[in-house]
Amino acid sequence: MFLKPIFENEKRAYPIRFKPYYNNTLVGDTSNKPKPYIMKYRFLILILFISAAISAQEKKDSIAIVQLLKDDYSTLQTHDFNAHKKNCTDNYLLIEYGEIWDMNKEADSFKENAHTVFERTDYFDFKYIKVLKNIAYAVYSLKSDFVEKGKSEQMHWSESAIFRKIEGVWKIELIHSSPHRQKSN
Repeated sequence: MFLKPIFENEKRAYPIRFKPYYNNTLVGDTSNKPKPYIMKYRFLILILFISAAISAQEKKDSIAIVQLLKDDYSTLQTHDFNAHKKNCTDNYLLIEYGEIWDMNKEADSFKENAHTVFERTDYFDFKYIKVLKNIAYAVYSLKSDFVEKGKSEQMHWSESAIFRKIEGVWKIELIHSSPHRQKSN
């Protein structure tokens, strides 16, 4: 079953044979090779599983970050500096009221306020959490109710924080806190 070349000057070293195909499959082919249309679906299913796994990990990381912040803010009431330090990286910074505090300045603040007894209840309203591998950031609003010696006060901040995952554990790298101005009536 040899065919003549389409172009006169074309030379083939092998004969051209036609094989009958139906639905991209050689007629009579009983092999168990994956068919091209099945491969398309396998790839699509694989992509769906990968995206679901990534989404689940991001949700798990977001939950861990929220819990880390709540746990860290509770150290302010208990004056537990060691727990606070454990929640933070070695390069931790706090930016508040126009000042930049490192861990040493925070340690001094914890010592100065160690005798203060108060109740603090925090209400977080997370606006945005973004996880990018081992780095994450969050934007949130924080309202805190303070009760000290029978006197209550409420404060409100807009904050952003940067986190780093170190050896599988999320830690706080930076918190930037901006107090809301009190509205005068």
